[in-house]
Amino acid sequence: MSFEDLLGLLAGFVGLPAIILSLLVRSRRVTVRLEQQGLLIQGKVTFVRRRSATENWISYAFRLAEGPERHGVFTEPSSPAMDRRPGTSVDVLYLADAPQHHMAAAVGGGLTHERFLLVAALLVGFSLLGLFVALHSYFTS
Repeated sequence: MSFEDLLGLLAGFVGLPAIILSLLVRSRRVTVRLEQQGLLIQGKVTFVRRRSATENWISYAFRLAEGPERHGVFTEPSSPAMDRRPGTSVDVLYLADAPQHHMAAAVGGGLTHERFLLVAALLVGFSLLGLFVALHSYFTS
């Protein structure tokens, strides 16, 4: 393996996961801000799509006093107790200084702490494994 090949592999195994991880960190920060500083408003369910036997995708819309209608999507377990229909209300959290950031309040939307840690651990594991394999291959050839 040439040194240029090694650099390409290192860029792929370290650079790409680092970019994805930075996007995840940004998404997690927005979720935390929404949970801590988000303002509550009533939105309306616009569409419900059964994603699987156990999960539904719910589209919603809300409008602030000033500005355009905003739209979002969240998933929730499919059950008779959580049977949402178009036109029913849904609680939405939004940031006053950045209303383009919003999430459905009832289901704890956004990137949860547990999901963030799981994906971050998988990315770091992928990166370390790829780094080890690339370096091993380079130094044994």
